[in-house]
Amino acid sequence: MSTSRAKSGFTLLEVMLAVLVLALVSLGVYRFVETTLTAVQVSTASERERALTAAFAEYLRGQMLALPAARAGALTGEPHRFNNISSDELRWISGPGSGLLTRHARGEWTVTMTLKELKNGEQELGVRRQDVEGKRDATWLPLFQGVRGLEIRYYQPGRKEWLDKWTDVQSRPSLVRMKLWRNPSPEAYEIVFPVPVMAKTAANQDYLPGNLWNNPNGPQIRKAAIKPEVK
Repeated sequence: MSTSRAKSGFTLLEVMLAVLVLALVSLGVYRFVETTLTAVQVSTASERERALTAAFAEYLRGQMLALPAARAGALTGEPHRFNNISSDELRWISGPGSGLLTRHARGEWTVTMTLKELKNGEQELGVRRQDVEGKRDATWLPLFQGVRGLEIRYYQPGRKEWLDKWTDVQSRPSLVRMKLWRNPSPEAYEIVFPVPVMAKTAANQDYLPGNLWNNPNGPQIRKAAIKPEVK
């Protein structure tokens, strides 16, 4: 009596080989899916960080452009270090609205952007808001965490150099440069934005009011240069 191989079914070795092949295929699919999901997460986080940094830069640029035209001391800054880490402060005068990131406020406020240490040892970037008359308690508004350092420099066009602080209340820097270190990126985000020149008071009307840049070598508009057209 003869029997064929087809009727005897699979051998144990054939079953083991099939299971091994399926395991290898499953492992390859798993690694492919895992790599793809990791890449998507990294890309999403990177896009989020870029969007957050861009929004932060636009916020600061808008605040510099909205500085009170003739207000002395509307922009100042001091250098600080915390645990050997740069944690400079930038201070400006702001009205209610986008500058304070709230609609429920009145009058003028002093906004201080600085770092604050959290309980877990990390640094948080935020703004401290205090009304200029000191009648209300200061409030802290966090912006984002994971900050390793904050460096702010001010360009003085007369001296043609970057200063680490700005305490001259009767003038303003022409540029402000900010470097922000955030985890996990080893590189710093660098933002440079212009500052409108401080308008002259009524006693000195050499310059017209408006957003004129504080650049001694640039074009300057004087009232004496504006004459009615003679026909």
